[in-house]
Amino acid sequence: MDNYAFHRSQKTKKLIEFVACQLLFLSLYSPDLNPIEKLLAHMKRWVTNQINQFDKLYEAIAVFFQILFSC
Repeated sequence: MDNYAFHRSQKTKKLIEFVACQLLFLSLYSPDLNPIEKLLAHMKRWVTNQINQFDKLYEAIAVFFQILFSC
């Protein structure tokens, strides 16, 4: 798990241990091990290259996700 505050909470720990699993945390900053970082980097690259086609940033982000989920 990454080190978000809710991942470190006692409630989360108890829920995970209740199903006989063990908590393993990533190092404090390890973007190569966190898939969301790769997705966000890809999205930033795509939006940067396509932003001139849109009036608003949120429109570009919406199209990115439409393309992503249409595959």
